[in-house]
Amino acid sequence: MKSDFFFVGTPAALRGKSGLRGRLKLWLLMLLSSLAFGLYPAFAADLPTTLQKRFQQANEGYSEGKFAEALSQYRELLRIAGPSAELYYNVGCAAFKAGKLGPAVVNFHRAARLAPRDEDIRANLKFISALVRPENEVESQAANPLFSLLTGWVFLLSSSEVAQLQLYILLIFAVGATGFALGGAGLLRRISLWLTVAGLVLLLVNSALLGVHYYRDHYERKAVVVTANTEARSGPGEDNTRVLVLPEGAVIRLREQRTGWALVSLPSGRSGWIKESMLEEI
Repeated sequence: MKSDFFFVGTPAALRGKSGLRGRLKLWLLMLLSSLAFGLYPAFAADLPTTLQKRFQQANEGYSEGKFAEALSQYRELLRIAGPSAELYYNVGCAAFKAGKLGPAVVNFHRAARLAPRDEDIRANLKFISALVRPENEVESQAANPLFSLLTGWVFLLSSSEVAQLQLYILLIFAVGATGFALGGAGLLRRISLWLTVAGLVLLLVNSALLGVHYYRDHYERKAVVVTANTEARSGPGEDNTRVLVLPEGAVIRLREQRTGWALVSLPSGRSGWIKESMLEEI
């Protein structure tokens, strides 16, 4: 069993596809620009080294207890290299150590969306979520166990992995359909028929899964409260009645936005208006 300190104490190294993809995206963008000016040789040799040095500096600052400084450096790397599960994880660790519970929750959730099966990310998210105490017991009720199980399976893959899987299934379906059309009446035709049917079934199932992921990423907007004891009111304005007091780190759903205010709701169904500056969208 890992210790609580490990859960929130050790920043990850840049590893795996997510972190590398962000750096490659930056590398290719700058490569196209540099080719126009004949700067490719110097740039190609310098960019990976520069990013790695900055990442190492952030890690060293974290190890020395300079958490606010490390947090700023990790965020700058995110701005340069693009979305990365590893960097979101590191931002979450540094934010927690710097006493910023809300930003830590936001970034662990972002990391979990890109790498949903990563054990360290899941452990950190579980640990830090337990520190958030809603206003009363009603708000802390767990979701329906069956619903939690289903959503756990649905989001076992990241959105990009589901999209890649769709391409592989389309390939299986295309191979099967082609073999069925050209295979005559022998064994090849029967195998092709099974491939076609299996591909079609998988295509329908994965299309539904892709739709769920798309809905979550584009329409089911969630945010995290990033200030302590945040007051939610009955309407968009300070003169409205206070209806809720939310702790820093609470995850809520965004329903509507109006003139600097956001209508948010909790899993229990209770809702209220909060200043947008007190929220950060996942």
